[in-house]
Amino acid sequence: MQKWQEVSQLFDWMKQHGKVSAASYTSFITLMGKGHQTRIALDLYCNLEDEHIKSNVFVCNSMLKCLISNGRVETAFKLFEQMKEGGLNPDIVTYSTLLAGRVKARHGYSKACKLMEDFKGTGLKFDSVMYGSLLALCASHNLDEEAETYFQQMKNEGLPANEFHYSSLLNAYAAKGKHEKAEKLIDDMKSAGLVPNKVVLTSLLKVYARSGLFEKAGELLAELDVSGQALDEMPYCLMMDGLAKAGKIHDAQKIFDEMKAKGIRSDGYSYSTMISTYSKIGNIEEVKRLEEELENIKGKYDLVVMNTLLNAYSRGRDMEYVMRTLKKMDKFKICPDRQTFSILISYFCKEKLYDLAQRTLEDMQVRGHRLTEELCSSVITGLGESGRAEEAFKLYNQLKSNRHTLSKVLHEKILNILVSGRMLKEAYTVMKDVLYIALSRYIEQGKKRELIHLLKWMKNQRYELASSTLNSVLKKLRESGQSDVAEMLSHEFTSSGKQAGNSHARLE
Repeated sequence: MQKWQEVSQLFDWMKQHGKVSAASYTSFITLMGKGHQTRIALDLYCNLEDEHIKSNVFVCNSMLKCLISNGRVETAFKLFEQMKEGGLNPDIVTYSTLLAGRVKARHGYSKACKLMEDFKGTGLKFDSVMYGSLLALCASHNLDEEAETYFQQMKNEGLPANEFHYSSLLNAYAAKGKHEKAEKLIDDMKSAGLVPNKVVLTSLLKVYARSGLFEKAGELLAELDVSGQALDEMPYCLMMDGLAKAGKIHDAQKIFDEMKAKGIRSDGYSYSTMISTYSKIGNIEEVKRLEEELENIKGKYDLVVMNTLLNAYSRGRDMEYVMRTLKKMDKFKICPDRQTFSILISYFCKEKLYDLAQRTLEDMQVRGHRLTEELCSSVITGLGESGRAEEAFKLYNQLKSNRHTLSKVLHEKILNILVSGRMLKEAYTVMKDVLYIALSRYIEQGKKRELIHLLKWMKNQRYELASSTLNSVLKKLRESGQSDVAEMLSHEFTSSGKQAGNSHARLE
């Protein structure tokens, strides 16, 4: 029996005997998070009847952290809104936890900015942890100028910068190759009485490697080795990655061999780096050799390595090894993440295996990941090209129900598929959607000129605006302070009562 199962049995006994409290719920949810049992934790929280415990800030924070640390970021943000409605008064830990969930997320910084607006309305003050989360977020999204601003703001508020803050700013500089600024920051750090530790020096090595300054990076790696601070693979991985991206694959392999010769234990990152490197140049045999070597050393894999292998074999169009890798994921009980699904869907579409691509999309949803236009677009295109317009339209509608807006490109794509497939009624429905979306966007963006042109074009094409649609558009216009356009529209589409009799199309 696994540890989380023992804890679960103990907690059930505590509930039966009335010995639970907010503290015990917090501890149990935390342990479930560490055991990757998010479903158990989420079910427990959602079924909590005691509103005082359910809105307790420590219980809520542990639930949010459980979800975010296990990759359920969107679920965490939805739950956060429900928690606030249920009486939660978020504290600074709540916001720091949520910010951490945006560090590696797509469009994470823009979404974090919205969260910060919510934070400012609470009256809470930034602390060093919050600034640390913001700096890490900026570094992850290559936003060095924003990181500089937050760093300076923190210092202006009298909050001391620690090694983590300096390291995050260095990582932000690394993305843009700003080695001069990085060296100045190290000098500032020393002037403040701080001694650069292993984390900071490793970040500086990253700056040098990303800047193509391999001589400086090599000297720093040697210093770390001599001082006993290069006992893990990360400094070597950074060096290897920089060399590989610069096309110096032989030099990257040399660093890898040196690392292994020194007995540095690998957690798989160095192997992932080299597997990715050889896959990009089409050397799949070397990828297979490295996979075998890693399995002999570790006897197991993690998600990072599995995704790297899947990507390599997909790029090499090696179906046998793609399937072998998926079986190994099952064998080692490795749960796929969004990147896993993205790799598989792209590969199946490339091989025109659209049934497999659709099943993968279904599996992705079952595991709690939302459909995205980026993932579905290639499947919709492939289904359309293979004469399966009905299935493409079904997926399009699924995607539409999961998002507020879709791109113009996707609307045009599905429209062409439906017309080619002689699904003219459905094509007409999409066309109406596109026109209404265009009207709504022009209203929201205050683009009066474009709005008037579109309305006149619709009238010339004899499109009828149904009364419900017309009223909705008029309401949007008046609410956005565009009453003049609202009056013009009302007059144009309702005057003389002739609209309905002369129209050839109806937008509703």
